[in-house]
Amino acid sequence: MYNGIYVDSRQAPTPSGTYRMRRRDVRHAASIPFTLQRFLRFGPVVTRGITLDISSRGMSALICGAPRVGETVVIDLPLRGEAVEMLATVRHSCDARSGLEFFPLSPVAGQRIQEWIEELQEHSGSLFSRGYAAAAKVGSN
Repeated sequence: MYNGIYVDSRQAPTPSGTYRMRRRDVRHAASIPFTLQRFLRFGPVVTRGITLDISSRGMSALICGAPRVGETVVIDLPLRGEAVEMLATVRHSCDARSGLEFFPLSPVAGQRIQEWIEELQEHSGSLFSRGYAAAAKVGSN
């Protein structure tokens, strides 16, 4: 997508009906601060970021000092007060956001993320439905 217009690989506009998302898992909106370790020529560098959305296979995030596409990074994501450490590959990156694909997760990390996503779904469904009901009442006046 470029400036709100879907484009193909040659940067030519395409009809929006032909645009397809390539995600295998549903992403869930979440803002979680985390640390990210990059391995640069002069040694490892730790930087900070905040998630925009997350799934069991990856996430998008705002990262201080956007990493390079193809770079392997270590993510420390605090879930329920404990940091879950994961390896990830940078799939896309710009100043606005980066997309990270997790390497196969350890059983413990995979379970923690899945439990956290299930908890997020439970809370977001109930919060959304209450907020939607209140907005519907205000809009009907």
